[in-house]
Amino acid sequence: MAALPPLIAQWRSLTFTDGVVRHPVTEKPHDGLRVVDGLHPYPGAAYRLMLREDDVPEPTPEEALVAARLEDADTLAAAEWERGRVAVARATGRVATTWHTYAITLEADDRDRTCFTVHHDLTGTRARVEFSSGPIDVLLQVPDWLGSHGLLSGMVSARVQIDTSGLPPYEAGEPQLVATVTHPRGRAVAELGMARAEPGRWSVTTSAAARGVGWLRPLVGLVAPFLRRPVQRGLDDFLVVLPERLDALNQEIAARYPAPPDPHTLAAQVMADLISSVPAVTPRSA
Repeated sequence: MAALPPLIAQWRSLTFTDGVVRHPVTEKPHDGLRVVDGLHPYPGAAYRLMLREDDVPEPTPEEALVAARLEDADTLAAAEWERGRVAVARATGRVATTWHTYAITLEADDRDRTCFTVHHDLTGTRARVEFSSGPIDVLLQVPDWLGSHGLLSGMVSARVQIDTSGLPPYEAGEPQLVATVTHPRGRAVAELGMARAEPGRWSVTTSAAARGVGWLRPLVGLVAPFLRRPVQRGLDDFLVVLPERLDALNQEIAARYPAPPDPHTLAAQVMADLISSVPAVTPRSA
């Protein structure tokens, strides 16, 4: 989290020429990120982000066997092998590409608060992200996430608040993550708290509650006790594999970024990687 303020500073320092972002290291234009209204990086600026999604064919049984062996031996080598497999599939025309367009608006950006909104053109999904001196606040709104017809149709809103200042060793006794999901037919709230346990370990406490709206309230109240145990088992399964996944992530970060990381150096490298992932050429510029 120490790299977050420098990362925001790196975003502010990006250069746009004729509306197109320039890579902070190579200075090459990446047409996938453009300013379409206002002036970067001032509040009110609007951006258009275009990203490509490649539909890569599933690995053959032989390829799957090789991938499994590499995954067991070296996760970094497995990731490199997968990138090579995708490159071959793309070169032989076996990859279908879909372009996604995101409209981004910078609502606020000052010493105390940075806030922006994102809208995805294909799904109508909207997100609002706010960084401040308090908890990080993320609001996600997805139309018809549970279904486009019948009882489950309607907007699903998920709000997540993350209080990084309360993470160990700075424990405040309050949950560090609170998630609230609302739908025209119901509402659910989940809380997650972490505290120090024995050396090298954390204890995780979770709680969840759900209720229906209108005539569905008694139905949800009746069904909720029966769903609690499967939900708890699923959460337990997730927490069991979490340390292994975090360890793999730490290995990838250690291989790519300096250790111990200087927040400013790390922020510069992360921003360079982010802009590198933005297509240099899009269908609109080709």
